[in-house]
Amino acid sequence: MALLMSAQLFAQDSKRTKTSFETNSRNSGYGALSTQYSKFNGQSALFTGAYGGWMIKHKLMIGLGGYWLATNHKGYGLNAETQEQNEYKMGYGGLMLEYAIFDNDRFHVTANTLAGGGILKNGKGHGSIPDHGSNELKDIDATGFYVVQPSVHVEYAVTNWFRVGAGGGYRYITGSDQQGITDRKMSAPTADITFKFGGF
Repeated sequence: MALLMSAQLFAQDSKRTKTSFETNSRNSGYGALSTQYSKFNGQSALFTGAYGGWMIKHKLMIGLGGYWLATNHKGYGLNAETQEQNEYKMGYGGLMLEYAIFDNDRFHVTANTLAGGGILKNGKGHGSIPDHGSNELKDIDATGFYVVQPSVHVEYAVTNWFRVGAGGGYRYITGSDQQGITDRKMSAPTADITFKFGGF
């Protein structure tokens, strides 16, 4: 009788261990939409973005992400065609890594970093292209740059596939070459709200 009970207990423990191992080793994936408040050229600015990727063992996400400047900001000089002030347009993206520092049934703390590059444009206009004999919309002035953006978030699990998070970080930019603005004026602290969808 004792041997039978011991065998049953061992089988149950083995089943629980196996189930726990399978759960902890399960990989998944998710996507996120983000709205980010920051500064741009000394002015308040909003960025919209998205990121997502493959999540390994509920801890490490490896994927891609990107953000775009959603607010209007005056650029350098006048548009040659309209004689109006140029506007800056900016976007950046790259590799995104995110790690779950702490998690329970409802609350989670994550840290992520986006590393890549972007482009800053200063206005648009029409320019003549003799080889084609027609006008074409072209960039008046543009520059590339490198970007690294680390951040930390606190998230709440609304359901097992939907989370809402808030956090902050810093956008560090280097390597740009544009009149009227510097790397330092494009670099700034960030605060954002994020909506995540998928498997966690």
